[in-house]
Amino acid sequence: MITRGLSVPLLALALALLLAAACGGDDDGPRTAGRLTDPRSVATATPWPEPPEPIILEPGALTPISQGDGEEDGEGEEDLQATPVSPFQITSEESTNLRTAPSTDSAIAGTITAGEEKTVTGQVVGEAVEEGNDIWYQLDDGAFVYSGAVRKVEE
Repeated sequence: MITRGLSVPLLALALALLLAAACGGDDDGPRTAGRLTDPRSVATATPWPEPPEPIILEPGALTPISQGDGEEDGEGEEDLQATPVSPFQITSEESTNLRTAPSTDSAIAGTITAGEEKTVTGQVVGEAVEEGNDIWYQLDDGAFVYSGAVRKVEE
């Protein structure tokens, strides 16, 4: 009866000692206490006295740089010809990448944000992202988007 009554406090004491040992106890000398809510009290590697304001770009604000002079980038993208189609609008349920060529390995040329509409002017056979679907749309700005990632806007 006495051992059962002492086992709970002894177990609690053992757990407290284990917790204290796990949390430290190795005193390497005085430490400077920083307040995490005040970044000025914590040493940083910021090379400027005040951090600059962030610049937030709109989707599609950057224009990809072409290689120019007819150079190919090794993937044969320069001589890619899309089949012209009657222009139609597409949209996406979620943010979708636009590509410089009909492949997920090509560079990202921008994004379509959820609900944004773009105009399709051509289609081309490219990488089959999903089995049985290798159709990519070419947009009026020359970028490509995988047909399975977007839907046609109903008129």
